[in-house]
Amino acid sequence: MRLTGEQQWILNGKKGRILQSAMRDLVKYGTAMGADEFIPIRSAHTSFNVISKVARCFPPRGRVLTREEVDKFSKELAATRVKVRTTTNGGIMDLKKWREMGTDKATYDLVMQTVELARKCGIMATYTVTPYLTDNIPLYGEHCSWSESSAILYINSFLGARTNRDASEISLYSALLGITPNFGMHLDENRKGTNLVDVQCELENISDLGALGYFTGDKVGMGIPVFKNLKRLVVEEAACLCASINSPGAVSMLHIPGLTPEAPTIEAAFKGDKPKNTYIFDESAKREVYNYLNHEPEGKVDLVFLGCPHKTLYDIKEIARMLEGKHIAKDTRLWITTASSIRCSAEELGYAQIIEDSGAELFVGGCPVCYYVNAPGKRPNMSRVATDSARQSFSMRRSFHSDIFFGNTERCIDIAIKGGV
Repeated sequence: MRLTGEQQWILNGKKGRILQSAMRDLVKYGTAMGADEFIPIRSAHTSFNVISKVARCFPPRGRVLTREEVDKFSKELAATRVKVRTTTNGGIMDLKKWREMGTDKATYDLVMQTVELARKCGIMATYTVTPYLTDNIPLYGEHCSWSESSAILYINSFLGARTNRDASEISLYSALLGITPNFGMHLDENRKGTNLVDVQCELENISDLGALGYFTGDKVGMGIPVFKNLKRLVVEEAACLCASINSPGAVSMLHIPGLTPEAPTIEAAFKGDKPKNTYIFDESAKREVYNYLNHEPEGKVDLVFLGCPHKTLYDIKEIARMLEGKHIAKDTRLWITTASSIRCSAEELGYAQIIEDSGAELFVGGCPVCYYVNAPGKRPNMSRVATDSARQSFSMRRSFHSDIFFGNTERCIDIAIKGGV
């Protein structure tokens, strides 16, 4: 790769070990992906959960670090600030309600030390999978380095920003240096559609869009889908579509002609090419996805989970409306997850109180998979889970071997009140 004088200076170690290591790995990454040069970025979104895991992004690698090594790394990183707006992906606990989630004190202390380290080096430890709705909103054409598959898909598609599917390590290195290798989704020629998805059925709610997304990701893999006959989406629907596509798929971008900024027409979405494949999403295809994502759904439900991707304030308002004056069934839990700033607004507006009066919990920071796969904790019973998220249907069945009910939000609320399907 061609390096500027300053970049070579950093690579030679003239600005310290942390930046040298970050530059070395970015050069390796760019070389492996065929990039000729670096380009400046305007924002990053990375994982920054526990100091010991962050430290292992830098040498020495391949082993558990001692307490002394972690402390030394923390001091080095605290003296090195990120160059661009940087937020953090879903976390491993709710910073306020960690006891209610079953998180132990030792894990809490480590996470809070990590939050303080993030503050010192300029990272906003927001711990949300939807930073594009709250704290980190890139503009059209801006280059970024983001991890979190649904957020990557959203900002490439609906905002017209540009990021590859960067690993959390890469996005951290890019945040520290303010640059990323110029390849993939940063280049015009790689942003055109590859496959056509023809929607030939009604999509009545969030779970129907989740089914469409799951179908699409399964069919196109790493391609770029272009949707035909898809109605104009609102923000919540767009976020849901992005999250569900990247459960079975690895999609970086989608086009909805007349809605996404780089696709005024189907022809513009494909940039003159013909689609490699055309897939029909009709009632039969929709039923097939529902049949797959619903696994032994009938019976007592232990947990109803809403919040993948994190719920918006509008979502929470609607959930509060459904729950007002009602109560969750005994031995059933209803968990709703959102971003911390949105919970603050929900508390100010009274929605959070209505939700908590019903016996439900409004958590922030992650989702059950983040909470209980990535950190130790006393996990609640999840033998059967109900959710409106295609992504969580897929993930919780694989992670916790749960039986799953997958359906629309209103149906899930009804299940939480009745205690079963």
